[in-house]
Amino acid sequence: MDVPQGWTAFVHPEGARYFVNQETRTFTEMNICEAEIYDDIKYFMQYLLEQLQQAIEEANLALDMKQVDLVIEPKVFDSDSVVCCYYFANHRDRCLFWLDKFHPEKIISECKGVQSLSHIWLAIEAQYWKHWDYFPSLCPVTQNIVDELRDMLIHATCDHLTSLQSSAAFDTIELKDHLSVVDKIKVHSTSPTDQSMRRGHAAIVIGRIMHIFTHNHFVHYYGEDCVRLNFQQSVHGWTYKPSPLMVIFAPLLFFDPVAQVQELHKIFVDEVACSARWNEFCSKFKGQLQDSNLLATVLLNANVGFLAINSVDRGGRDAIQLASYMSLVTSLGSMILGLSFVSYDRTSGQNTATEAVEFLGRLHDRKHGLEKLAIIYSLPRALLMWGMAFFFAAFSIDWWTAGDMTSRTVVGTVTLVVLVTISNSIILTRGSTWLCGDIAKKLSSRLTDIWKQVMKLGQIDPTGDPRTHTDLGTS
Repeated sequence: MDVPQGWTAFVHPEGARYFVNQETRTFTEMNICEAEIYDDIKYFMQYLLEQLQQAIEEANLALDMKQVDLVIEPKVFDSDSVVCCYYFANHRDRCLFWLDKFHPEKIISECKGVQSLSHIWLAIEAQYWKHWDYFPSLCPVTQNIVDELRDMLIHATCDHLTSLQSSAAFDTIELKDHLSVVDKIKVHSTSPTDQSMRRGHAAIVIGRIMHIFTHNHFVHYYGEDCVRLNFQQSVHGWTYKPSPLMVIFAPLLFFDPVAQVQELHKIFVDEVACSARWNEFCSKFKGQLQDSNLLATVLLNANVGFLAINSVDRGGRDAIQLASYMSLVTSLGSMILGLSFVSYDRTSGQNTATEAVEFLGRLHDRKHGLEKLAIIYSLPRALLMWGMAFFFAAFSIDWWTAGDMTSRTVVGTVTLVVLVTISNSIILTRGSTWLCGDIAKKLSSRLTDIWKQVMKLGQIDPTGDPRTHTDLGTS
């Protein structure tokens, strides 16, 4: 069967085919060349347009039918019943609407506590621009819309350049690329030709960029009392609370999870991910992994050479060899984790916002945030640090055992100075943060509780005098 009269077949630039009735401004992706499908499409189209016209007349609405698109898709349920899925797109007000009661639960599910109609309107408008992307043929590309989009791109670029905490969509490089594309859009002074309608490239470009801007406004509560003015701000007042797992592992991992969890919580605020900052974090993390893998390889070779020394390899299992073996194992573990993380990053590539949300949301805890991921990402560097510590321990035992008083004094003094310098630097750079202080307080509190439990179980007096149960029961 050929395309029915009054309908035209269009091919989206990405390859999908859809059909348009230009007289009634009706769109469908169903194959209307099949008689049964066409009969359903024709029936629902006439019914919905009549119902809309009746609603306009009864409510005396100032709505021009020539500015309204209808998208319909009949679906078969239970093998025989046909249900019509549809929506109307209002180009004048930039929104979608339905004749039936509709609750936009899925559309607004990304944000919590959505109450005002103006906020819901942003979510609906974002879906309206999706209509431009899917069915661009009859979308009105005017100079005002192109100028509006260009102004939004210019402002977002300036916002990123003047503020390091901008909540605007995209990053500076993407914004410049989008701006160069928008500058090349041509607006026809007269009605578009059939060929330009078939292409629809300009409408797709506008629809995609405007959708991202409008969706960004929605997730950041644009125009609401609790608007997120910078990307680190939590609209719901959520604050991170370290768990016992973080309290225990942060000191063991040289407080690197503290820095990692702070960076991750800047990317995933209120369970909303910023793909640009997530990709930037992944790129930086991959560079750190490559550096740690290189150092771990050097340390692995150093341990192999150290164990080959005749004075060290005595055939036994003394403290020097054990420390060197532990250094070898930890450096090997650092290399394996680093290689697996780098390999995963190379295969996954750049992540979209949806992919970032799925990955981070899977590891996110409502109370403790992304601390599990922070601990995992801290392991390669922490294992490398422990490898260095074990190698230094093996080296120190070796020279201390075989050295005389002069060498012990000189090397011991230098070692003490270096350790004090390293410890002081770590404390000043990381130990002074509020999170490290909170972890230290919690760790101290838990150690105190454990000590009290030990004294209670053993009935030990804090002054050091043990008392038995019999002693407590005598007068």
